[in-house]
Amino acid sequence: MTVKCAALLPHPPIVVEEIGGKELKKAEKTVKGMEKTAQSIAKFDDLDLMLIITPHGPAFRSTASVIVNEELTGSFSDFSYPQLKFNEKSDPKFAQRLIDNCENENLSLQGLKANDLLNYGINEELDHGVLVPLNYLKKAGIDLPIVSLSIGFISYQELFEIGKKIAQTANELDYNIAVIASGDLSHRLKRGAPAGYDPEAHLFDEKLLELLEKKDFKSILDIDSQLIDKAGECGLRPIAVMLGSIAEQEVELEVNSYEAPFGVGYAAVYIE
Repeated sequence: MTVKCAALLPHPPIVVEEIGGKELKKAEKTVKGMEKTAQSIAKFDDLDLMLIITPHGPAFRSTASVIVNEELTGSFSDFSYPQLKFNEKSDPKFAQRLIDNCENENLSLQGLKANDLLNYGINEELDHGVLVPLNYLKKAGIDLPIVSLSIGFISYQELFEIGKKIAQTANELDYNIAVIASGDLSHRLKRGAPAGYDPEAHLFDEKLLELLEKKDFKSILDIDSQLIDKAGECGLRPIAVMLGSIAEQEVELEVNSYEAPFGVGYAAVYIE
């Protein structure tokens, strides 16, 4: 089967209603963009799995990683809301086949099990990079097994190739899947932003969105490294994996929202 759809979704916990409260109004475009994107994914009634790529899971210098477990748990306890809990089914068969397919091509993807995570001091499998998009996806009525893939600090091209293996794995297992890149864009868009301010940081967001709208995915992998550094972003690596997963398909793309109310760029993009 195939990758039926893909998306880029941001992950600021402040857009979760219980956490954001009154501040949610400042990110109204993002809320609406995420809702629209989630609703577009929800229209498919033949999806078998969602694969979510996060930049905030266990990140290694030399490899990406995927959690191999029957169930995945997470909460917003790090954001003072431990009562917001998620307990999701996963698909260890898909995760392990993906690892094997990457290993066959010497691509760096490591499997992690519960004991491995505990050794790294990680008590919950799902971080906020997964949970914020998942919150919107579930509110749209989507209830599917999840595979959580964490980026590594390997090349964008290798992450792109891992994305291709996601599509291959879906085909081999006869799955229809959705691939979600969780990532925020520049963190330095105005004074007081979380990572400081850089007057050229906005150029990264503008360039990335321009290339996405043109569907010039190859050029996204070649964005100038100095501009990437100026942006202080966390979305480009998840995007590289997601783009690899649709590399062999003709797609349509819609930017459902973009704004930066807190000095961080939030984009919601849907691809089908």
